Amino acid sequence: MANRKDVDPVTFEILRHRMSALNGEAAATLQLVSGSPVANETYDFNTALLNAAGEVFTIGVYISIHAVSLETVVKHILQEYRENPGINEDDMFICNDPYVGAVHQNDVLLVAPVHWQGELIAWTGAAIHQIDVGGPGRGQVSIGATSIYEEAPVMPPLKIVEGGKTRKDIEAEYLRRSRLPELLGLDLRSMIASNNVAKRRLIELAGKYGVETVKAVIEGITDYTETRLQGRLRELPDGTWRHISYIDYGDKIYPCHLQMTKEGDTMSLDFTGTAAQAPAVINCTYPTLRAHALAAILAYLCYDMPWSPAGVMRTINLISQPGTVLHAEWPAGVCKSTTASGYAIIDLVSVCLAKMLDASEKYKHRVMAAWKGSSIVEELFGTNQRGQVFGATILDFMAGGGGARSYKDGIDTGGFLHSPACGIANVETAELRYPILYLYRRQEPDTGGPGKFRGGVAIGTMYITHDVEEIPHKILHGLGMQQPESVGVEGGYPGSTNQVAFKRNSDILASLKAGKLPQGLEEVSGELEIPPQLVDTHFQRGDVYTGIGMGGGGYGDPVLRDPELVRKDVANNLVSRRCAAEIYGVVIDPAAARVDQEKTASRRLEIRQTRKSWLV
Repeated sequence: MANRKDVDPVTFEILRHRMSALNGEAAATLQLVSGSPVANETYDFNTALLNAAGEVFTIGVYISIHAVSLETVVKHILQEYRENPGINEDDMFICNDPYVGAVHQNDVLLVAPVHWQGELIAWTGAAIHQIDVGGPGRGQVSIGATSIYEEAPVMPPLKIVEGGKTRKDIEAEYLRRSRLPELLGLDLRSMIASNNVAKRRLIELAGKYGVETVKAVIEGITDYTETRLQGRLRELPDGTWRHISYIDYGDKIYPCHLQMTKEGDTMSLDFTGTAAQAPAVINCTYPTLRAHALAAILAYLCYDMPWSPAGVMRTINLISQPGTVLHAEWPAGVCKSTTASGYAIIDLVSVCLAKMLDASEKYKHRVMAAWKGSSIVEELFGTNQRGQVFGATILDFMAGGGGARSYKDGIDTGGFLHSPACGIANVETAELRYPILYLYRRQEPDTGGPGKFRGGVAIGTMYITHDVEEIPHKILHGLGMQQPESVGVEGGYPGSTNQVAFKRNSDILASLKAGKLPQGLEEVSGELEIPPQLVDTHFQRGDVYTGIGMGGGGYGDPVLRDPELVRKDVANNLVSRRCAAEIYGVVIDPAAARVDQEKTASRRLEIRQTRKSWLV
């Protein structure tokens, strides 16, 4: 603050927290106005405040990558649009172009300049995942696409609000593309309302405290985060840490590399060596690489300081190779970047940060294994029980397992790392909106990575169609089915893989009629079908679907876990008896429901001796 207008520390703290609060008010406005379940039930959105140069200085508590991605969009507008079409008071620009800044085409952004007496002083922005924005494939993924041209339409920044009035021509063109224009329109209005609230509150602050004070605090927030993060980095050991993550897509494996080097108060993330880009679907662009890397750093290193991505970026050097799966070049497709390459980036950065923290005596207690490393996404399209055309994105598997910590288990069904406040819809809400009936949704045993401290378990679901004969399109796109990506630390095991399956032409309706509620596919007769990772299939009356998500990585050797903690996990159905005995080496007396100390000691000795034999 030394080179800016003098702002006393008390005023700075008041305004810093006020700006965070007004951004939260903008997010709450978005939720209240939108009728989309993605926005107001699963919170797949975020809001942010940016300075006049387009740098994000405050983000909301929802999906971090959405807020961070607003920065490159605003900078593009400032560079390209100042003269034509101009950046004027009460304008707003809409965009879903991943090569400009959106994470993928279904994440639509709306940004608005904030003016004070004709001077551009800040920006506000919002982003929401949309169920469908048009294109050849329903929903998010265009299965079989060979370039971005076969994916959902790409929309560079367009001025959709001009002088406070929505341009009907641009709005009509935007909504016309979608199979679900009503939901798209509701979310558009919610983002407009969100931006208007944030703009109004910023202008009120400028009127009360003076515009120069507000501008100084905006820059001071970024300076503060930069200084705090530099101080933290100086306390951590210098060194280089490496990790490789994998994207399994089709019949190919795409290795993704990171070499993280920390020296003094700066850190470089070098993704050189990553596999060449795929034709479509799983890649991400450079703005997306940047957003995901920042999201992991915010969670691991910035837990006690303002989340100002601009301040973090002053300490970080990103190195990547254009033409790779993590830095794709046009016209590579990127429609599944959020749940493919994006997760790979989060995994890479998380694991390297965990290794760095593990090498520090002061911050060893902050070590955290990787959270769920990828996600299953389900999309349903058809006619619902009321005869209406519907489209749904089922996001139950956002409730993945959290990474184990150096002193405590990971959070069970805790979400995913880059969304501090994510959620999933109530079962009853999904059943009301869509023609499905859940047989269960539960925390799934053995999904958390074993360790001295266990990774958080993930969710498992099983459901059928209800009140319709068929849902003609059930689109599944989940990676991480061939290998786990939630890596453990200090000998901890990885979390589970993602798993999906059908029983076709089953006896489920007869079972329900007889009062039997199956608790797994093995209790249902029928034809077992294991679908590929990406598929557009059908789902008809009598079929049963089940899915199991990915848990978090473990911390430490599983045979060092307190046997009593294992017993409690077995009692709570978070760990099976088989896993307890085979991996943790804990034998539980089924009659007394207690740990058999003698057999446990023998089993753990056997595990250690078996490990020694591997060294021969």
